[in-house]
Amino acid sequence: MAVIFGTMHIVKKAGLEDPEYMPLIRGVYGVATALMIALVFYLKSTITAKNDTTALEYDDPAPGSQGGRVVTTNVKHDISEIGKLQKSTLLTVGIVIFMHFKFGYIQPLILQTLLPMLNMYKSPLFQIHILGRPATDDLKRPWTPANPFAGFGGGSNANATSEGNDDAQASASSGNDSASDAESTSGKKEKKENEKSEKKGKKGKKETRKDK
Repeated sequence: MAVIFGTMHIVKKAGLEDPEYMPLIRGVYGVATALMIALVFYLKSTITAKNDTTALEYDDPAPGSQGGRVVTTNVKHDISEIGKLQKSTLLTVGIVIFMHFKFGYIQPLILQTLLPMLNMYKSPLFQIHILGRPATDDLKRPWTPANPFAGFGGGSNANATSEGNDDAQASASSGNDSASDAESTSGKKEKKENEKSEKKGKKGKKETRKDK
């Protein structure tokens, strides 16, 4: 959460919402998104190559499940998680692009340049298969779906899918903030124009009285 509000504050303070920065922000977002997608596919290929067939058995932690027993292997579990990550990544990209080109929001582009990489670094998939950390303690399978607000703070046990959904929520929130800022600005302009019109009206009345 601190990262989101901090980024939004910097964006406003530095004036990055100015249209002149639009090409640069789009370019950086495009590069960051391409790197994120490439990293997801690299993770998938790494998991497949390791082919860790160690047996894995646990009670289904998914919300709404009947608590059934799941019997699988580490490789199948991780492939399933990377599949969820792929879907959440593409969903977030779709939402951000739609919000940007439909409503002209810039903040979601900036946020989604930073958040996905940050969440990926903290995810168990990255920690185990890229950094080589052992799957123990917080990284022990299965990975419990995180509280939606936990992804903002950055608990290491948050799974990649929950963090991807947090990214989408953060983008929508920042988009709404942009809209509020735009409405506030337009409201101030309208108020100033009304004040000018009133002043002109008063001047016109005074001149009419003088002519009489």
